[in-house]
Amino acid sequence: MVKAIFIVAQDGSGLTPVFGVPAGRRLVLVAHGLGLDVIHVVGRDDALRQVLSDLIPAHAFHTISDVREFSRMAEMLGLDDGDQVLVMQAGCVIDRWSLRQLLETSNGNDCRTCAGDGNGKMNGPRPICMVTAGRLAPVLRAIWSLGEPADGAESTSAAEALLLDALGRATVSSDSLISRHVHRPISRFITKRLAKTSVAPNIVTLFNIVVGLAGAFLLAKGAYVLQVLGSLLFLSSTILDGVDGELARLTLKETVFGHYLDIVGDNIVHVAVFFGIAFGLYRSTSDPVCLHALWFLLCGFGLCVFAVQRVMGHGPEKNGSAEARWLSALLVNRDFAYLVVLLALFHRLSWFLFGAAVGVYVAAIVLFAMGFTRRPTASV
Repeated sequence: MVKAIFIVAQDGSGLTPVFGVPAGRRLVLVAHGLGLDVIHVVGRDDALRQVLSDLIPAHAFHTISDVREFSRMAEMLGLDDGDQVLVMQAGCVIDRWSLRQLLETSNGNDCRTCAGDGNGKMNGPRPICMVTAGRLAPVLRAIWSLGEPADGAESTSAAEALLLDALGRATVSSDSLISRHVHRPISRFITKRLAKTSVAPNIVTLFNIVVGLAGAFLLAKGAYVLQVLGSLLFLSSTILDGVDGELARLTLKETVFGHYLDIVGDNIVHVAVFFGIAFGLYRSTSDPVCLHALWFLLCGFGLCVFAVQRVMGHGPEKNGSAEARWLSALLVNRDFAYLVVLLALFHRLSWFLFGAAVGVYVAAIVLFAMGFTRRPTASV
């Protein structure tokens, strides 16, 4: 477990903005996001104090004039020789996911570059070192002696590209094939540009909700051209759905409110789209079966929600079996937007409505079955 983090700030390093956030402040916010709160800044001056004073107490800033002062740093801060500490330069740029990976895979005396080459050497532009407190002084001196790297590999644009790449690596295991190869490249293209503006992630979420609801409204009109346009708006909403989260992570503006706003917004759009399809079909055919299918479908969704709550927590995984988690994720997957567009083009949205009404009950039955088969056996 990491007892402390040391950020080496030479000659005002760490003030360069990366997606609008000074690199040094970004480091501290990422560390706080992982629950690492004991952070010390060492440097020749107090240049970083102005951007970190609200995050780090005054006693955690250390002005160093001679590298020999590093020899008593660990003792002065009350660290035992075996305590693990993390040491990095103030200008280092690393995302939360990569830092978590480093903390989980480090062997306790490990130095890597912020690009994560893992070769055990401090040959990168900005090293990140996990060491014991007994080795803190020589590591601080080594990093201090490296000085600040010249512009190039660690320029602002390169650092921003590194963070964008990290977004893809962080979600690759949970994204569907379509999300990985279609949605994410488009959303990251937009995110990169929005991150350099004052647009807040929650504004993007609200805009996305409006686009999805506009699509549902057009689907409900029943006219062929409007249904096709509505399906395309819903697809656009699906593709843009990742922008708010990516923007929040890049600009370090993640909030609990924003997280739930995104979830609630997605569900509102989903329900609105099903209402739109059903009412649009009813308007074009005057067949009440379309409305009956809608209520049947919504009841099925309710059963699925109940089934998910029942099955999660059983099985070998902490949050339910792998199969249950996969099926639960499939229920909220938005790739079906492509099917909506395709069926709208061929004037066959009724196939989607009736298919979904049946499919949701099949999913609920499977989830209930998983809940029964994986229930813990009572002791005799």
